[in-house]
Amino acid sequence: MQEYETTELARIKQKQHKKCEKLKERLMKYSPMVTFMLENLRKEGVEFRKEHFICMECDESRCGGFSPDGFVALCQNRFISKKHMEDTMSHELIHAYDHSKYNVDWNNVYHVACTEVRAASLSGDCSWLMELRRGHFKFTKQHQACVKRRAILSLKSNPEFADVAEKAVGVVFESCFNDTKPFDEIY
Repeated sequence: MQEYETTELARIKQKQHKKCEKLKERLMKYSPMVTFMLENLRKEGVEFRKEHFICMECDESRCGGFSPDGFVALCQNRFISKKHMEDTMSHELIHAYDHSKYNVDWNNVYHVACTEVRAASLSGDCSWLMELRRGHFKFTKQHQACVKRRAILSLKSNPEFADVAEKAVGVVFESCFNDTKPFDEIY
């Protein structure tokens, strides 16, 4: 019985990996948001190709991640839809953009807070549908509340920033929320 479970688990992981690989290539070609971010990264001298997006298994705390070494982790076992993966890729590409454009110091809580605010705001992470799925719904300032909450959650996932996450997001929020580059405005 245990051998069957191990084989079945391996089959599921392989299927998730294959689906992630196929979908990332499709999004890199056809997603307006992902292609826009890839083009703006090229303008900054950064070339992201399919091998820079690594499909992998992750724990429940994340759906993706950006490495300053120029890679994006895509958590193949965490995506609930194509749109969710697209938003995650966009979120991580905003970090990549900020890293190249603004020279983010990943050890500086204010720098990280700023890029988290921007990524939550610009990526689709705080779309009405995603917020509804999370059980958060307001008629006024929903987007701003979501951006603050998501940026704080992200900072708190780093033990070095956990105690100062709320303060750091509060300090940078207005200026970073209003910085919509490379977009003209929040879509």
